[in-house]
Amino acid sequence: MSALAGIFKFDPRDRVSRTELIALSQGIDRIGPDGGGEYLGRNLGMAYRAFHTTPNSHFESQPLSRNGCILTWDGRLDNREEICAAVSRKFQDTGTDLELVCAAYTEWGVHCFARLLGDWSLALWDEAKRTLLLSRDCFGTRTLYYKVEEDGVKWCSVLEPLAVNTPRPMTADLRYLQGCISPYPPLGTSPFREISAVLPAHFVAFHLGGKADTTRYWALDPTAKIRYRTDTEYEEHFRFLFRQSVYRRVRTDRPVLAELSGGLDSSSIVCMADLIRAQEGGSVLATISYYNPDEPGGDERPYISVIEEHRGIAGHHISVSDFNRQTQCEAFLPLPEEYFAARPGHFQKSLRWAALLSAVQNESGSRVILSGLGGDEFLGGVQFEALELAEHLFAARILTLLRSLFQWSLARRKTLLALAKDTWRLCRARSSLESFTKHSAQLDWFLQIAGPPDFTLQNFSSWQTTSPAHLCAESTRYSLASMLSCIDPPLIGIAEKRYPYLDRQLYEFMASIPRTQTIRPRERRSLMRRSLRGIVPDLVLYRKTKWFGYRSTLSLLQEQNALIEQMFEEPWLSDGVLFDVSLLHERILALQHGLVVEGLPLTTAIAIEQWLRRQTKCGTITVPTTDPRTVITRTSHAHDRAPKQSAEKGL
Repeated sequence: MSALAGIFKFDPRDRVSRTELIALSQGIDRIGPDGGGEYLGRNLGMAYRAFHTTPNSHFESQPLSRNGCILTWDGRLDNREEICAAVSRKFQDTGTDLELVCAAYTEWGVHCFARLLGDWSLALWDEAKRTLLLSRDCFGTRTLYYKVEEDGVKWCSVLEPLAVNTPRPMTADLRYLQGCISPYPPLGTSPFREISAVLPAHFVAFHLGGKADTTRYWALDPTAKIRYRTDTEYEEHFRFLFRQSVYRRVRTDRPVLAELSGGLDSSSIVCMADLIRAQEGGSVLATISYYNPDEPGGDERPYISVIEEHRGIAGHHISVSDFNRQTQCEAFLPLPEEYFAARPGHFQKSLRWAALLSAVQNESGSRVILSGLGGDEFLGGVQFEALELAEHLFAARILTLLRSLFQWSLARRKTLLALAKDTWRLCRARSSLESFTKHSAQLDWFLQIAGPPDFTLQNFSSWQTTSPAHLCAESTRYSLASMLSCIDPPLIGIAEKRYPYLDRQLYEFMASIPRTQTIRPRERRSLMRRSLRGIVPDLVLYRKTKWFGYRSTLSLLQEQNALIEQMFEEPWLSDGVLFDVSLLHERILALQHGLVVEGLPLTTAIAIEQWLRRQTKCGTITVPTTDPRTVITRTSHAHDRAPKQSAEKGL
């Protein structure tokens, strides 16, 4: 995970000063410790800092200037051979990912973005068109933010440099902070109204004079369907794509560290990576596992040990319960003054956790961490029977629909009426998207902020023409991208997270096959389990449940009540804006009597208030208003300076 930053002035007569570019690029030095470079033209400055994780990346020199284009690229190009064979320019040894991307843009222009598979973000200046392009991959695994100012735009891979290098205080984005409570912040937003994020599968074009527009370059093909005659054919196709996805993400010149929780998602990644290494060689794979005996179902060591015995290699183990006890007094303390976090959610405890993970990385010699994020959502770990029923309804398979209704009713212990309502809601989702995707926390102390429809969500995909299967897949992609947007680089150390289940070709396949292949009554993850027999040990492959509670969060809130009470000795900046603080205080007091279960939302509320106090003290934001009517007016114009959205698929 390398880092990009830059400045573009809308008036070609304006000059980007070296001092201004250096001030911005210093904020990404820690993320890219392997050197880098700068380009400084008259009204354009671009900076790059390298963090090498693939063999080819060592040979890259950025910013790259070719054929009237200047490019900075943070990413891993997975279909290198395909791009190399398609472009006119021929490379002696395939070339670096950077050179291939530049050649692809020279050949196909912005159409190339839809052809780039992998995890990536880029900033590209096209001299002929006098246009700056910022773009990201379809899941948003690499972050890229931008801040539009009166005379130009600044961009950066992380928030902190944009927040610190600002001439005047910004405004807290209340929609974003509300999303931190439930479910996730709206995609494309940041904690600051003035800073936006490039949307996954989109590019933003900035032109001279200040005109800007956002265009979607890719979404699921609403007509795509994959139908085979036998289960075996689906299994073979899935196994090929999953193997390919893992193979792509172990492409590195160092050992790989994989998260191993004992669940099916992480275990499958580890076992498939071992199979690849046994057949073709490659990087050594170490594992890191977290367990928590204090949580019901939180001690996964019996399942972790099954995978370790299968591999013949012991992994790194971290006891979350021991860590919580050791850092109990730091659980809700704000970060020390020397650390600045542009996003809420960090306590002093966060530093200790980052240092612990960094030590494991250093011991294993790894820069890459594999994560199982997305497996539950895309491979049938989350049960949603309405999708199968809607498919039968749309295909007019009435007898099959009735049979499935009864089977799911028995399996899920839901009434036929409830199943029918869920199915009808899904069928109506294309014309009532907000009602289908919106999930808000039901908390008496949490103020819901009124505002206009989320046009970012509306333009994210081709909702009006998509099938129920694709609609569910795309809404899940939106949610996962929103979740990824909240993951910051660690406060200590640096690592590149890779997600084998967030592979575009695997995703397209899962969205295009019948739902009955993915999940069946009393048979979650049907296709995954059938496909990985003989690869993943049966004890893990066929385990029925994996649950992790939040007892530890509640315990910490109870144990640190005295520290939390100190926060209430002064007025809360969020009172009447995001929270009814008197009710919030009552809920925290009720913790002492075991009457509260929403530990995570309460912890998040404390983190948001601490963040607001820190940001106002640093002068990065103004104090939020306490007039709810002003809140509604202000948030209704959020991101009014963001580029115009284009809902077109393709170009």
